[in-house]
Amino acid sequence: MPSEAQTDPVYSEVTTPKGDEGVPLYDEAAERNIKPNWILYSSLLVALLQPFQSGWSSSQTNLSQYSNTDECNARPVAPDTCLMFSGHSKLEWTFAVNAWIFGGMIGSLFCGHFSDLWGRKKLLFVNCIFMTAGAAIQTPVSNVWAFAFGRMVAGIASGTATGTLGAYTNELSPPHLRNMLGMGLQISVTIGILFPAICFFFANTSSGWRYLAAFPVVLAVLFLLLAPSCCVESPAWLLMKGRREEAKQVITRLYGEENVYLALSWLETPNKPDPEQALGNTTGQEESLFAPKYRLALATAVLLSCTQQLSGINAVFYYSNSIFEDAGISDPRVGTLIIDFVNIWPAFSTGFLAKRFGNRNLILWGITGMFVMAVLMTVAFIVDVAALSVVFMAFYVIAFGATLGPLVWVITADLFPDSVRATATSIGIGVNWLCNLIVGVAYPYIADAFDDYSYAPFVVLLAIFYMLSLKLVPETYGKSAEEVQREFQRNRQ
Repeated sequence: MPSEAQTDPVYSEVTTPKGDEGVPLYDEAAERNIKPNWILYSSLLVALLQPFQSGWSSSQTNLSQYSNTDECNARPVAPDTCLMFSGHSKLEWTFAVNAWIFGGMIGSLFCGHFSDLWGRKKLLFVNCIFMTAGAAIQTPVSNVWAFAFGRMVAGIASGTATGTLGAYTNELSPPHLRNMLGMGLQISVTIGILFPAICFFFANTSSGWRYLAAFPVVLAVLFLLLAPSCCVESPAWLLMKGRREEAKQVITRLYGEENVYLALSWLETPNKPDPEQALGNTTGQEESLFAPKYRLALATAVLLSCTQQLSGINAVFYYSNSIFEDAGISDPRVGTLIIDFVNIWPAFSTGFLAKRFGNRNLILWGITGMFVMAVLMTVAFIVDVAALSVVFMAFYVIAFGATLGPLVWVITADLFPDSVRATATSIGIGVNWLCNLIVGVAYPYIADAFDDYSYAPFVVLLAIFYMLSLKLVPETYGKSAEEVQREFQRNRQ
């Protein structure tokens, strides 16, 4: 009777002995049959506690009772108004809020180096120090500038988390699941944004904001307790460092012993650096990122980050309270809760849409949808029809949440091979935070200057981003980094 190995060609292929120096051939059909073990999902779920902190920190100060400019400028300050640092100026509050974004830019720009040096998992452990320190500084302070410093430290944690999770998810996931599992980053951030909006209904007191500031400590403690047993190191990073046997042990835990060589087929490529070279520092890898063969990929990563943040999505969140107030919803907490709730759900459908239509098409359709909604919102502002403004704003958020929101993280990680992914992702996400800072500082003044035409600049930018994306963004769904690089090579010719 024939043996199982003889009758099952997939099994026969993946268990055929191969020398350690050889690189197995990638079998896409066999890869799609892999059913990962629970440790893959637990690794990602526990790691997603950290971008939850990013969403939480971005939303924790978004209650008008904390910082309404007119109420804070009143003398004397009325009871139950200007609850945070009574009497602070608009400039001081602008610094306090945007210090978090500045910290995020720092964290994202430097996390790639330390991710390559220490490993993805260890960096997330170290990041808990910044999560805890940021919360510990913000919670007891009575000075707005000390609070701003705590926000900056918390921002470093947020930038490190968002800059690391994309690469970590990509390197743990089999190619056919990368898009689906990559949605977790955006979902975690948006849920983190929603929860403070819920808390505002009972944290609108002079001490309530302190509890919101302290909460990230809980997230850090949960990660430190769960990660040692529930998270694994990236096998791609272990291979990059020449620790092949350790990588094979991790792969066994992720996919089973019978799939080790199959997993190596997408994790290893013939042009990977020699293991002995990989044991050294990451300088060579960082320099190689700027080699001609990666320039288009890096330009695409920067373009996607600029598109995500300069699309006007943060301006929508900034402006939403006044739109809801015009529509008859006087409590700003209700308006904030509605828009944050709408922001969550589209990302759950992105994985299915990408499987059917591809990442590239979703990016282009998302930009188009936001362009149309921005035009219609401007028209609604001009004709002063608040109900239409609310409807168009909701569709604007949905278009973003199903496309640019989650896919930028996923595609950025997909564009690069393991040897430069962490550094490349770090730069891309750093640009993302920089654009976030530009919008956070500039948009209030743009809104004052342009009034009903405050979305006109975003209409122009979205049109430009569409043309650039049409030229630069490749299809990455279900493709290895090497296949994506070959497409860039064809575009250069």
